[in-house]
Amino acid sequence: MPRPESPPLPREIAGIAVPQDRLSRETWSWADRGLPAWLRAHSIRSFFWGAAIAARERLSFDPPILWTASLMHDVGLTTLPRNTMCFEVEGAERARRFSRRHGMSDEAAERIAIAIILHMRAGVTLADGAESVLLDRATAIDVRGAEFELIDDVRPAVTAAFPRGAFDERFLAAIRREVAVRGDCQSDRLVNSVGLGDWMARSPWVVASEAQSSAP
Repeated sequence: MPRPESPPLPREIAGIAVPQDRLSRETWSWADRGLPAWLRAHSIRSFFWGAAIAARERLSFDPPILWTASLMHDVGLTTLPRNTMCFEVEGAERARRFSRRHGMSDEAAERIAIAIILHMRAGVTLADGAESVLLDRATAIDVRGAEFELIDDVRPAVTAAFPRGAFDERFLAAIRREVAVRGDCQSDRLVNSVGLGDWMARSPWVVASEAQSSAP
């Protein structure tokens, strides 16, 4: 039976434009086919949080680069049993090959890969590229609610389009699976030094969800 076509690429959500170039369309189709729903929604939300920060702080960035880096940044979590490197490095290599195959220059493909690698590291700065900073901050928002207030204006529309669902428990379980087999990755630092599980349990996302559940 033929696989259904991917839904159309949205043009905007919450006033944030979605890039419509060839790579962005191909990345959207790839994410629909290749990512589980919980991880796809997280990845798409990450783009919108990053773009919202950029608009708020007047940071210039390349939308197709941030879009593809956002949608592919966690793909390595889907291949943990056969990974030979840390999941973000695996994902960066896949994104590098994918973006080149779909017409991006080597320089642009490298910016996508660097943003993906750095989103798991501390101390990302504008010297690493605007897209790296935005992806780093956007994923911190979506995973643990850092800088939660920066997305107040767009959060309702984005989460309505791409709900969180069981993201927290599934993401944490995936990170812990990597830690169990590879102790030299950034995931080990997050789980065992930073205390990611406790951090997520106290996040504004959890507080907001509990408040909504208890509302009359």
